Amino acid sequence: MIDLATDSQFRALCHDEGLDPVAAAGRVKDGTMVFLRSVASRHMESFSPLLVGADTRRKVAALIGLGPRDNNRQAILDSMSVILAAGPDAVMDLTTNPEGVALRAELKEVVGVPLGACLTYDLFADPRKKLGRTEFLDRFELGLTPGVDFVLIHAGITPALAEASAKSGRIMPTTSRGGGLIARYMRMHHCENPLIEYFDGILDICRSMEVVLDLGDIFRPGATADAGDELKWQEIELLSLLRGEALRAEVQVLCEAGGHIPLQRIPELIPNYKLALGGAPLWLAGPMVIDNGVTLDDTVNVLGVATAGQHGGDMFASITHNEHYAMPTAPDTATSVRMIRVAITALDVARGWAPEIARQRAISVARRANDWEIQTGHALYPGLAGNVFLQHGLRKGAPCTICGPLCPHITAKKTLEEVPVAAVQSGPIPLPNPSVGAERDPEMDEADTAMTRAGE
Repeated sequence: MIDLATDSQFRALCHDEGLDPVAAAGRVKDGTMVFLRSVASRHMESFSPLLVGADTRRKVAALIGLGPRDNNRQAILDSMSVILAAGPDAVMDLTTNPEGVALRAELKEVVGVPLGACLTYDLFADPRKKLGRTEFLDRFELGLTPGVDFVLIHAGITPALAEASAKSGRIMPTTSRGGGLIARYMRMHHCENPLIEYFDGILDICRSMEVVLDLGDIFRPGATADAGDELKWQEIELLSLLRGEALRAEVQVLCEAGGHIPLQRIPELIPNYKLALGGAPLWLAGPMVIDNGVTLDDTVNVLGVATAGQHGGDMFASITHNEHYAMPTAPDTATSVRMIRVAITALDVARGWAPEIARQRAISVARRANDWEIQTGHALYPGLAGNVFLQHGLRKGAPCTICGPLCPHITAKKTLEEVPVAAVQSGPIPLPNPSVGAERDPEMDEADTAMTRAGE
């Protein structure tokens, strides 16, 4: 592994996150943080690497991919601009057919953020064919060659765990498509999970390509009634052992969790999962806090993100409104990413992250002044804000269309007013000094007079 503390991209990321590079490099080494940037990505000019884990901001990964019967790679590529405009920190390809390798090569040229892949679908698409070690590892390496930065493998299942799931009292033995494929493979060939059997070879490949290993969770609960059961804990124990082996081989590790977890159990389960996994960065599909939010599952997911983000969740998957019944469209995924961004921003404020607190204050000061242009710059999505302000004809100093002449920013007087500060694109705005104010903006006084007359 390279000396991260002296790596320019790593140091720049640490600066953005407010971290000491030497301390952060230590966290990568001890496995409580991961640096997503493969060898293939290291020299790409347009690539933005990522830190996930201890003391970092929470992140969101956009889930994309082709379904079993869909081979239209161009449709995915054409839709990426919509998804990328929402600002995902990473993109995960979950293609479930042989087009995956080619699609990932094409995606690598456009996404500009860490690209993940689930190779379970590449490896087990034909369950009748038993793969020997050499062919299995060759296929695994081929799946990473387009420049994958993190790779999801469903290693948390053995024949014994598969049998236990079949006999469990769960409503859903598993909701993991990859887990189901591997369970079928093991039954057909009376063998161990190849991802475990050939784990040493997988580690060699990941280490040489500097790919982060993502240990997927097969037994995440598919119903809130199944959350926190013994089967999940047995999987956690297995993943903990595999993680330890990977760290000793100098391979970085993400661990997955999530699924359906009632709101009140998130503060109990997520921290305990993380503790059992040695403080590994957790990226979560969910948690989904209720089971019956059909057509509203993006909202259900955001409630879980806002809670789990305070209790050990580090990165979250884009769960769309049609999660349980249909492939998402690009706008669906973009909407989910934006909703998760709202939760992440709230989490930044909750943990006292100074740059975000400064932005919240700045937009409030601009809102007080009815300065729509400056509000646009501080909005979570400036383009969306600017468009809607223009749509409603809002100009500097004019009140919104809800209040009109009754606007409290006009009728409620204040001796000293903070001056709105425009957003600085190159970095966070400075924290204002509340004790230093300014007299009311003359333009605001003009609007005050105009609106008062209009209301007479």
